Amino acid sequence: MSPEDIIALLSVLLSAIVAVAGIVIARQSEKLRTMRKQLSEKKCEAYADAVELFYSLLKDSKSHRVTNNDKMMQKMIDIKRDIFMYGSDKVFRAFNTWLLYTTKNNDKAQFAAFLDFVLEMRKDLCNNKTRLTKQDILLNLTQSEEEVRKLNN
Repeated sequence: MSPEDIIALLSVLLSAIVAVAGIVIARQSEKLRTMRKQLSEKKCEAYADAVELFYSLLKDSKSHRVTNNDKMMQKMIDIKRDIFMYGSDKVFRAFNTWLLYTTKNNDKAQFAAFLDFVLEMRKDLCNNKTRLTKQDILLNLTQSEEEVRKLNN
């Protein structure tokens, strides 16, 4: 075999290796994109469920309905599981802090911890680009600037 034949064979072989490597990398990249998308969807669902639970409690409170504690507890357990599995570290820690305050008789501190939890979820979903503050969230929940002032004192 002449040196030209060896060089031609090596160039064909190298081209084939590069092509196969390109295909493998493209497949792995697509798999990774798919996994990230699925994780993002699960995270959104978990965060939405947590907020939905709070709003359903708020609705029950405002309409003076009795809350089904068994149903609420089952939903909370599911939310705990999903936040554990899919939530960011900051969201997970803010959630735990809020849960700790729910066992204490300090409504103001509990509500502040809940606002931190909601804000961390929002930051996670918006890649830390949210400009909302706890005050903005509180105003949305209370629909009253006077109530916001009372809760901040």
